[in-house]
Amino acid sequence: MLQRFLLLICVIACTSAQATTLKFCYESKELLPHYRGEGVIVPSERPGAAIEIIQALDRKVENIKVEFIREPWKRCLNDLKLGKVDALIARHSTGREGFAKYPKNQSGDLDPNKSVSTSATCFIHKKNLPLEWDGKTLKMDLPQGIAIPRGYSLVDDLKKKGFQIYETVSVRKAHDLLFSGRVGTTLGDCNNKTLPSGFIENKHPIIETYGYLVFSHQFYSFYPDLTESIWNELQQIDDKAYYNKY
Repeated sequence: MLQRFLLLICVIACTSAQATTLKFCYESKELLPHYRGEGVIVPSERPGAAIEIIQALDRKVENIKVEFIREPWKRCLNDLKLGKVDALIARHSTGREGFAKYPKNQSGDLDPNKSVSTSATCFIHKKNLPLEWDGKTLKMDLPQGIAIPRGYSLVDDLKKKGFQIYETVSVRKAHDLLFSGRVGTTLGDCNNKTLPSGFIENKHPIIETYGYLVFSHQFYSFYPDLTESIWNELQQIDDKAYYNKY
């Protein structure tokens, strides 16, 4: 009887010991449809499509326990670099490769099949603004700036193209600057259906990107097999089903 009791204790203890805490960081500002809510709290209902996908991973991968951390985006990136957090969702950039591990295929290329989401970004602007964008070339007769949330790698891409950029603390603030008439253009998910009267969306995407679940180099060096298994499990999740809910 005592042996069975000790065996049960061992099983419980060993199972608990195998569960690795995964500190997942995401932005403390709302970014629909990916994240809902503001501040440090993870909404108990409808937290956003990306968060529901990570919660699904938490349920499917038995030997991890996800701890959600909400911070300003730049702090999430810095904490990943320092190894203070283990994972976050980000689009790919060469600069981030220095501190973030992306899912790769056997050829060493990015594996979009293991992405969390795909998204297309479009210009949103005043209806009477003479803006022309065919997917390659932008023409703006009026020198009005573009409002973009601070910390997004797309900012650097647009600066290199010579655009005048006003960086904001959130997507909502960038849209507020447009809707209040302080800038002529901002960005948003393509097929935006909630624009105020007097504003339109250019239907040619500026960029189409994948959102990847990336890990710190520190976490990957400690748990390479676990990381690969998480990416493989992610590949089995129907991300579109979660995004369609929002």
